[in-house]
Amino acid sequence: MIKHLITGGCSFSHSVRNTIDTWPGYITKYLKNKNPELTYKHTGYPSQGQELIQKKVMLEIIESFERGIKPEDIQVIVMWSGTNRKAWWIDNKNIVNDIVKLMPNLINGRASEFLSLKDNITETAYFKIANGTQFQYSSSGGWYFTVDGSECGVEFIKQYYMFDNTPIGIGKTTISLENIIMLQNFCKLNNIKLIQQFYMDTVLEDIEQYKDHLNINYLYKQLDFNTVIKNGMFNYLQTLLPMVDDRIKFNNNKLGYFMADRLHPGMLGVEAWCNNILLPFLETE
Repeated sequence: MIKHLITGGCSFSHSVRNTIDTWPGYITKYLKNKNPELTYKHTGYPSQGQELIQKKVMLEIIESFERGIKPEDIQVIVMWSGTNRKAWWIDNKNIVNDIVKLMPNLINGRASEFLSLKDNITETAYFKIANGTQFQYSSSGGWYFTVDGSECGVEFIKQYYMFDNTPIGIGKTTISLENIIMLQNFCKLNNIKLIQQFYMDTVLEDIEQYKDHLNINYLYKQLDFNTVIKNGMFNYLQTLLPMVDDRIKFNNNKLGYFMADRLHPGMLGVEAWCNNILLPFLETE
């Protein structure tokens, strides 16, 4: 019986409104019906990529051991995010200030920045983006993460996104897969149950595209597809929408599969994903 559930991911796995709005919330409720004593820790956060997903989940696993929870009683379920997402630990206040000064150039899609692995903020300060929305950040530094670096004119971040010849190239895919394999093998080593999902098909497609490359092939060979749900959540939910014609998928958020942004899962989408994809996989694990 599962006694402790650990989940991780990006905004597809995290809601600032209500945990039940997400697949982690739905799965937690389902597992609590089986075991009312279930404990639960969600480590997700909007916009974070594989590096922080891996680190936060692994930290919670280690702390679970320290609390006396046995490895065989733990279930880890992650939803890996975009290959183009990158994080840096920055505690140089000059660089922190340089990044914050450029935040008003960003139109939307931001979250609090310079957090700890527990999403804590020390020396709280605030920045605004172009639409006037205000976010907290730690003026003393912490984990800075970005989806594609577009909001940041700091030179080393711009250069990082120029390393590959393509938007999602060998380097970014290697780092993404390294973090996936690191968490997977850590769970295997400690006899922890693991389910790996992807927020979109593109994540696994990036890996498959370069699977024969020397940098990636040895990692790809370690990927345990017995733990992997190959459908991306976004792409699966798209298949449930009616068609306008044979070319265009009708993306009406009123159906409830997606939120108003037409990207993140709505409550009906969460239920469809969990009931049709995640729960059957969990039960056959």
